[in-house]
Amino acid sequence: MLKTSTLSKRRQKYDAISNLCEDVSELRERISRLEQSLFRGLWLLLANLLGVVFSLIQQGLLFNH
Repeated sequence: MLKTSTLSKRRQKYDAISNLCEDVSELRERISRLEQSLFRGLWLLLANLLGVVFSLIQQGLLFNH
């Protein structure tokens, strides 16, 4: 039969691993949300940049005629 201290140590290890898995899962979720925000920001930046470029092209065409 296992001693209580041995069971307690095993339980502590299990709890530590369980907590670590939860922390890693939370970290993955946060990184995923951060990546989504980053990509959304990059798309908005690209859209704004294209808008400026097309606006400049349009103004250039209007002034050249």
